[in-house]
Amino acid sequence: MTSSTRSYYPITIKDDLNRTVKITKEPERVVTLAPFLTEDLYYLGLFDRIVGVTDYDDFPPAVANVSRIGGYGKYANLELIANLSPDLIIADTYSQPILDSLEKIAPVIVVRAHTMDDVSRVLKLLGDVFNREDKADEVVATFQAKIKGINSAVKDEPRVKVFYVTWGSPLMTAGGDSFISSLISLAGGVNVFNDTRGWPSVSEEQVIARDPDVIILTPHCGMGVEDAFKEFAGTNAAANGKVYMIENENDLIHPSPRLILGLETLAKLLHPDAFTEKYPITVKDFENRTVTIQREPSRIVSLAPSITETLFYIGAGDKLVGVTDYADWPAAVNNITRVGGYGKYANLELIANLSPDLIIADDFSMSILDQLERIAPVIIVAPKDVDGIYRQVELLGEITNRKEQADLVIGEMRGEISYVESRVANLTRPRVFFILSAYGGEYWTAGKDTFVNDIIKIAGGKNIFDDISGWGKPSDEQVLARDPEVIVLLPTAGINASQLCSGPFSSTTAVQTGRIYTASNANPYERPSPRIVEAVDEMARFLHPEAFGLQANSTVCQVAGSTG
Repeated sequence: MTSSTRSYYPITIKDDLNRTVKITKEPERVVTLAPFLTEDLYYLGLFDRIVGVTDYDDFPPAVANVSRIGGYGKYANLELIANLSPDLIIADTYSQPILDSLEKIAPVIVVRAHTMDDVSRVLKLLGDVFNREDKADEVVATFQAKIKGINSAVKDEPRVKVFYVTWGSPLMTAGGDSFISSLISLAGGVNVFNDTRGWPSVSEEQVIARDPDVIILTPHCGMGVEDAFKEFAGTNAAANGKVYMIENENDLIHPSPRLILGLETLAKLLHPDAFTEKYPITVKDFENRTVTIQREPSRIVSLAPSITETLFYIGAGDKLVGVTDYADWPAAVNNITRVGGYGKYANLELIANLSPDLIIADDFSMSILDQLERIAPVIIVAPKDVDGIYRQVELLGEITNRKEQADLVIGEMRGEISYVESRVANLTRPRVFFILSAYGGEYWTAGKDTFVNDIIKIAGGKNIFDDISGWGKPSDEQVLARDPEVIVLLPTAGINASQLCSGPFSSTTAVQTGRIYTASNANPYERPSPRIVEAVDEMARFLHPEAFGLQANSTVCQVAGSTG
């Protein structure tokens, strides 16, 4: 301890409950009872003083190595706290019911942080507690400058109406007195439920009536992107593909300097043009072609449904002026001009009449590439697996100035896939036969280097034809020899599950045990877009129903529909 530290202590602090707290020496073993307090100490350079945090702390990453003391605030475990021998406990007002018990362990500072101004005030209070006034002033100045900088970038942009989903069922949102509402305003938006307080329940009809331009979801709100597109189909947000999944809602609700991360994310989602990437940009597409985009595209033609879906996921759906006849998701795509068949079957004249400034196609358009290039620059994407889908999302985000949104989509996909992988990680992998098509008695299936093979593997199964490349047509004898334990077929396969009971595969383990499943929708399996996570989730429930609290079907040749 330095002489300056010795002369600074003891000190007396007035906390936010107007309590007088005496601190006799510099705190070296601190327990925090709210995640934002851990974050405050991190930004103040005091993270190494923390010996105990709540189960809900997730930032900074090094917090994973700090002892946990149970739940947030009043739900903390007093015995665990005492065992850490802290010399200071910092809590917010949610710890008031156990304040007397905490004071028997160590001095307790209680803070209140309900507004943006409170963030700066609490930082300065903690600076006083730890003899770090200069550092606190620096952190506060940086925090306020970043807020001002982000707000300045969007101040001349039109205000965007925003609906923030805190919970999906019942439908709940953030009121006008919340941090989230403040951040929406600073990011250049207006909370469509700004006239409410707290965390109100609202109806679908109210949301549609207030017609948000942007809808924000979080991973724990109980509603997925596709759910929101369906439920709020009548809104501008759904029509223009402005439905976003924020990767970590704590960036928006923890009243610490971390809020800058959430504010920047929101601002870029609401006003991407205010943070425009410099054009022209030059990229390499999936065919290793070098393509230069002179300016941000505003009139895009998509020649594959998977591309259309991806553009809507990253918030670029409003840039689409032409799609194929097969594009059917989301519902807003029905209002976009059709340009004929998929890929090489598109109508070149119709495309040219739309005066696109960018055409995005997959490798099924390669035979007409020269003709397309005479109309507009062309980007080719051709993902063959999940990693390829990530690359597609990233590339399309880059060329459409939707990088922030693309990063969020990739993060959400990775999160959902990681969840499924964790549920099936230690389970036996059943042998799976996937039927893509069965027309004319010929069974087409997925081999390696396909996204269906990835779906099966991620979902905890073993594709019996993962030794063939691409899409294959195995013989009946090959299927019988490999004896699948589960058969999954698409609803568009040209055969239904009941027909397999007496067909060539009637002797397989899958048929004998009734493990025949029909996918609820063929598109997430066939189209390499972010919707693939729906197929992963469904496949995992087919293969390992017990891991998701479902009952396995064991009735001989019973036709099984979707279990999830």
